[in-house]
Amino acid sequence: MMKAKGSKAIVWTTALCAFGLVVGLSACAPHADKAGRADQKATDKPVAQQVEQTPDADEYGVVHADQWAGDYPYQYRTYKQNDANGTEGKHDYLQLYPALNTMYKGYAFALGYDEAHGHTHALDSVKETPRTQKKEQLANCISCKTPQYTALVNAEGDTAYQGKFNDMIDQFDEPISCYNCHENDPTQLIVGNKFFVRALGDDVDNEKKAPLASQTCGQCHNEYYFDPTTKATTNPYTGTDQMTPDAILAYYDDMNFSDWNHADTMAPMIKVQHPEFETIYGGESTTMARIGYTCSDCHMGTEVAEDGTAYTSHDWISPLENEDMLANDCNNCHADLKSEVAATQAKEEQCVTSISEKIEDMTNKIADKYADEIAAIKAAKDAGSKQAPSDELAALWKLQRNAQFYWDFVMVENSEGAHNPDLTFETLDKSEAAADQALSMLG
Repeated sequence: MMKAKGSKAIVWTTALCAFGLVVGLSACAPHADKAGRADQKATDKPVAQQVEQTPDADEYGVVHADQWAGDYPYQYRTYKQNDANGTEGKHDYLQLYPALNTMYKGYAFALGYDEAHGHTHALDSVKETPRTQKKEQLANCISCKTPQYTALVNAEGDTAYQGKFNDMIDQFDEPISCYNCHENDPTQLIVGNKFFVRALGDDVDNEKKAPLASQTCGQCHNEYYFDPTTKATTNPYTGTDQMTPDAILAYYDDMNFSDWNHADTMAPMIKVQHPEFETIYGGESTTMARIGYTCSDCHMGTEVAEDGTAYTSHDWISPLENEDMLANDCNNCHADLKSEVAATQAKEEQCVTSISEKIEDMTNKIADKYADEIAAIKAAKDAGSKQAPSDELAALWKLQRNAQFYWDFVMVENSEGAHNPDLTFETLDKSEAAADQALSMLG
């Protein structure tokens, strides 16, 4: 049985408080004054001043974060605060959710799956995970872990994806940093991962559908796969309209793509990655996105230094850890909260009690059904012909694939519903429906 042992609820608390705020915002019509205020807020963000001389770049053409410390001391100081989000106290999801061992059986995620660490730990994390230590991987696994690899891909093209992970990983030493979002010009936002730029299609220049301040985050916080021919990191869509779970699954089905065959059933499976951008901007997008909020608005607040300098914090945190945002942004739609942070927190505690339990109950219940589904399909496979699968087994494989895909889409999206509550529950419902249908077919 997949049972959260209490600690998972703690993991979800921050995001689920935000969930409550989003639910409230969903009831707010995106009036012109709110949209205008959001647009004005974005333009009022502090702008970095151009330096007289750009520091020297390394062999990949990347200026390291440490080299910008003198020119941008406040941004650098807050960037280094991300170091605190390290490995200590992080959950091992395979222990916290034992059913994942069955779900991912035969795939590298069954070897190791820890709670995500901070951005400045990304390079060390990919080096140390059992997924790369116990199984030979290609260099494409380094995507988004260091700007040096991003620069290498942009310089060499798809051939950079095809090397061996262990042959290449030790040549990089800069974690996620300034270059990822600015390249070597801190006054500009530049999306370094060109595969994501291509996947946005015509929406790449549409600030309403895909604002640049969200693209810079979305270039790594997205669902992707490795092209079977080129091994290139690739997104399964073109444009935001195709960024829905249904459209992404159809894309994979049309190309007959799978990440692995399940070890017990041999069903062709898909391992979803972190689809935060798709969850927020896919299809009709969320209410907050339509109002005009970007990823940076909520996760990178404006701070004022002792000398009066206003700057954008580069400590990437939950908005619920930002008291200024709670008091001055959330309350624009939550008038009942006034400007009292304590009142906001009290309101959120109520939301955690109700919503977190509902999400936990749904995910646990579906996971239990999914585990039963796998056992039943395995029994049917073992009892059938050793030759080509029967039509019934092929149908069961499809249902297993669907149940896994929809459940995983929610499980690995790091807001646990906060970014798009309606889509979260709708997607879980589709997962459960697929598992129920398979179990019904098997009696």
